[in-house]
Amino acid sequence: MLAEGRTMAAKVFISYRRDDSADAAGRIQDRLAGEFGRDLLFMDVDAIPLGMNFVKVLHEEVAKCGVLLAVIGPNWLDLRDEDGNRRLDNPNDFVRIEIAAALQRDIPVIPILLKGARVPKAVHLPKDLEELALRNGLDVRHASFQTDLNRLIRELKGQLGQASAPPASPDSRQDKLPAEGRIKVEASLCHGAPDGWFKPGAGKVEWFKDHELGPELVIVPAGEFTMGSSASEIVALKKEYLIDWYDCEGPQRIVRFNSPFAVGRFAVTFDEWDACVADGGCKGYRPGDEGWGRGKRPVIMVSFEDATAYVAWLSQKTGKTYRLLSEAEREYVTRAATTTAFWWGDTISTSQANYFGGGPKGEYREQTLPVDSFEPNPWGLYNVHGNVWEWCEDAWHDNYKGAPTDGSAWLQGGDASRRAVRGGSWDFGPLNLRAADRGRLTSDLRDLNLGFRVGRTLTP
Repeated sequence: MLAEGRTMAAKVFISYRRDDSADAAGRIQDRLAGEFGRDLLFMDVDAIPLGMNFVKVLHEEVAKCGVLLAVIGPNWLDLRDEDGNRRLDNPNDFVRIEIAAALQRDIPVIPILLKGARVPKAVHLPKDLEELALRNGLDVRHASFQTDLNRLIRELKGQLGQASAPPASPDSRQDKLPAEGRIKVEASLCHGAPDGWFKPGAGKVEWFKDHELGPELVIVPAGEFTMGSSASEIVALKKEYLIDWYDCEGPQRIVRFNSPFAVGRFAVTFDEWDACVADGGCKGYRPGDEGWGRGKRPVIMVSFEDATAYVAWLSQKTGKTYRLLSEAEREYVTRAATTTAFWWGDTISTSQANYFGGGPKGEYREQTLPVDSFEPNPWGLYNVHGNVWEWCEDAWHDNYKGAPTDGSAWLQGGDASRRAVRGGSWDFGPLNLRAADRGRLTSDLRDLNLGFRVGRTLTP
């Protein structure tokens, strides 16, 4: 409860230790900035002007806040200074000052618990921090980061008494800044974009929905990329794995997208599919979930025909042009302006994606995970590597000779009874999760590894 007579300030203070949780604290700040705006966050002591009394400034900043987040990792309690003394025992320790000031003012303090950390017991805390042991904390895990942050945001909105970031002033409205390359999107719900003006490529903090129960979409920028694997890569793959399959990943070519387009942040979920069925769409087909759960897990056991039925229903409900992605679009948004095998680099671990993990430290989960698991790529797309294979619109062709260079689906020629799939899945190895990897399946196949992601044309 707030002290009587005190008005809650609409600001969030993020307290953390660099040596313990800098990366996680930065991710939390970025996510909250999309909801509340950076002006309503205070995180780094580097923001304190030179020459100022840092103790006084920290007390002043905490006093402006309605909530303090105490980010606690596994080493938070016992980190030592250069003399071997526990930092938390120093009265001038930044973290101690921040949390003690909030507790003294009866400001809500929420422990954000990382990597299995627990709220410290009072006996292990300095006197002025003992009350922290009585504060209810939130576990934030890598695999469920977005779900956990969504819960935190709901809690903060309730405590701060606000629903979203404050409106921009007339002089700062983004629609007055065409140099930033923003484009206007008419949608029923816009998140993080001022007045529906979106910056292509800013999908980590900006997205929209055309239908209350439909998928969330991000806008990817116009541009070009080199599609496929180089001749030397193909030779190396064939030599290592002793099969000729990898010829299908070439020859490389430049693909150009002249206009931005929208794509699902996530693979289509069971919730979204079931909404289609409940509305009389999707041929009334309700696929099973193998007991893994529905909700925000990707819908599985859907064929290419099933997926096209969903996008047809969504187009009819919204009046917008929804479709499956072309192979070129799928590789383009997977890479997100990167050139490595995976958007984060050339190696992979099961802490980055859901797949058939090899090695003693790999985790084979043997099922799908919620679509917001793991880190999104630079354009804000989740699970572009692993979890489920995703249907593409293209008819199957054995290689890229004669393929379109404008990013459109390749429907002429080839084998229309088979369609391309991309991304790999929970039951396939790292080789199949590479950005350039291709698969082909009969269009009527329903399988535990198969799902899809939507694309949406933007009207100029």
